[in-house]
Amino acid sequence: MLRLERYRSNIARFCFHYQQARYEHHKTVLAIRREDVSVWERRAPLAPRHVRELTSEGVKVLVQPSNRRAIHDKDYVKAGAIIQEDISESSLIVGVKRPPDAKLIPKKTYAFFSHTIKAQEANMGLLDEILEKEIRLIDYEKMVDQKGLRVVAFGQWAGVAGMINILHGLGLRFLALGHHTPFMHIGMAHNYRNSSQAIQAVRDAGYEIALGLMPKSIGPLTFVFTGTGNVSKGAQEVINELPCEFVEPHELKEASETGDPRKVYGTVLSRHHHLVKKNKGLYDPQEYDLYPELYTSRFNTDIAPYTTCLINGIYWDPQTPRLLNRQDAQRLLAPVKSPENEKVTEGCPVLPHKFLAICDISADTGGSIEFMTECTTIDMPFCMYDADQHFTHDSVEGSGILICSIDNLPAQLPIEATEYFGDRLFPYIWEMLLSDASVLFEKQEGFSPVVRDAVIASNGALTKKYEYIQKLREVRENKKYTGHKNVGMFI
Repeated sequence: MLRLERYRSNIARFCFHYQQARYEHHKTVLAIRREDVSVWERRAPLAPRHVRELTSEGVKVLVQPSNRRAIHDKDYVKAGAIIQEDISESSLIVGVKRPPDAKLIPKKTYAFFSHTIKAQEANMGLLDEILEKEIRLIDYEKMVDQKGLRVVAFGQWAGVAGMINILHGLGLRFLALGHHTPFMHIGMAHNYRNSSQAIQAVRDAGYEIALGLMPKSIGPLTFVFTGTGNVSKGAQEVINELPCEFVEPHELKEASETGDPRKVYGTVLSRHHHLVKKNKGLYDPQEYDLYPELYTSRFNTDIAPYTTCLINGIYWDPQTPRLLNRQDAQRLLAPVKSPENEKVTEGCPVLPHKFLAICDISADTGGSIEFMTECTTIDMPFCMYDADQHFTHDSVEGSGILICSIDNLPAQLPIEATEYFGDRLFPYIWEMLLSDASVLFEKQEGFSPVVRDAVIASNGALTKKYEYIQKLREVRENKKYTGHKNVGMFI
C-alpha cells in the first residue's frame, strides 16, 4: 500500500510537469531495449507490472523482442507494451547492461550500467560513442541517496546467487580433496527455476549436516561475510538455511578449532573489526572516510587463518586497504599440522589448509582481493589460485584457493532479479521520462538529486561531476607513453 501511494505521488508529479494532459502524455515514449552483450543476460530493467503502471497512465512503452529474456514478450504485451524492433521513437531507453556501440541512437536518454565511472579502459570506446552521439547517459550505479548508498541495484540477488554458487563449488572442491559432503547436492544458481528451489536444496544439505554427515576430518566450517549491505544480507539469507551459528569475529578462532561439526559458523565483518591505523591508532570512521590511506587491514592475520570461505561484498577504492594480497595467500596455503590425538588415514584426509575458497561478489579485479585479477563466468564459474606459482587455472583440483568471481550473478536468477530491480528503479522513471537529451543539461528541469547526479554525460560532454573521468584517462595514457619510452631505453 505504501509503495502504491508513492507511485501515485510520482504520477501526480509527472502529470504536473505535463499539463498538456493526454495528447502530450501520449508523446512520452519509453523503450526497454534487448540485452545483447552477454549470452547469459536474461534480465530486464522493468517487469510487466511496472510497465502496466506506465501504460495505464498513458505512457507508450516499446519493448524490443527477445527470446533470451526470461520474462516472455507476451507478458509485456498483456501489460500494455508494444513489441517492436524499432525503438527510435522513444525519448528514454532503459536497459541493464551496455548496448553495442553501433546500436546507440543519437540524442536519446539512456539508462544502464555503463561501468565507466572509474575510466574502465574496456568501456572508454562506449563512452566516446556516447559523447559523439550527444546521448544523455544515466548510470544506475551513481543513483545514490543522501548517505551515498545506492538506491537502484541488484545487490541482494548477487548475494543470493553468489552464495548458492560457492556452496556448489565447495562441494566440488571437497570432493577433489577426498571428501563427499552434502554440498554435492547443491547446483549452480541458474540450474533452478527460481530461488525457492535453490533454497530447498540448501535446506536439504543443512539437514544432512545437522545429522552429522559432514566428514569429521575436515573440521568445523567457517564463513566470513564482509560488509553489511544488500550483497552481504542476500548471501546470509542463503547460509541461514543451513544449521548456521553466527559468532563475533573475535570468536571465530575458537569456533574454527572446537566448533560443532553438525553446524557451520558465520561471522559478519565490519570495518572496525579489521581496520587499524598504520601508526597503531584505533579505527576512526570519520577519519577513515577522509583519509583511508592512513589505515591498514588486519584481516590477513586476525580473521583469514580461521576462515574456510570468504564471501566478499565490499566496494574497493584504490586508496583503501586490501583484505588479502599474494603474500597473504602464500601464508594461508601453508600446510596445517593434524592434532596429535586425531587419527588420519589415507581415506579420511585432513584439509591441506583451513582457507579454502573465496566468493568475490564484488568482482573488483585487482581490488580488495589483490590476486583476483580476472572475473570468472557463469560458463566457467571457478578457478584455482596457486599463490606459490602466482598462477590461476580453471579447475577445482590441485593446490590453491578456489575462487568464484562472476560479475553478473543476478542474471542467474533473472525473473526475481528483474522484479527486485524494477521496484527500485520505478519511482524514478517518471522524472527520467522528463529528460530531453536535446536540451542543455543545466537547463533540464524535473530531476531529483538522485537522477541528476547520476547523469554521466549529456550534450556531447561529460557533466561537471564526471569530468574527472577524462583526467583519469589522460593519466593512464601518460603512464603507457612513459612505459613505452622507458622500454625503448633498454632495447
